[in-house]
Amino acid sequence: MVAFDEIEEDIRRREEKLRAREIKVRMAEMEKELEELNPRSASTQPANSQASYSDVEVMPPEKKPGMLSKKVANVGKFCLVVVSVIVAVRLAAWIGTIAMVAGITWMAYKLFLESKEAK
Repeated sequence: MVAFDEIEEDIRRREEKLRAREIKVRMAEMEKELEELNPRSASTQPANSQASYSDVEVMPPEKKPGMLSKKVANVGKFCLVVVSVIVAVRLAAWIGTIAMVAGITWMAYKLFLESKEAK
């Protein structure tokens, strides 16, 4: 009878082989795609040699003169939104206060003054 550990080890080895085959297949597909995209370099290289790529230094993008003005415009828009929200909150509080005072005044009138006029 085969031990559980031996079965597990066999499964692990098979999975590793499968992963290695999948990687080889994917690499072949990627090389094919590269050859299709750049046929000049594929024809100059021998079929058995591996492609050698030269390093290219990546330069940072040049700053455009309008970048600062865009940032200033965005900051201005943000400040405008903040001020608008503050004004809206203050206005709502003021209108709410007026509504509460009016409501209390109306209730006092109904309770105390209107009943005396009806008699």
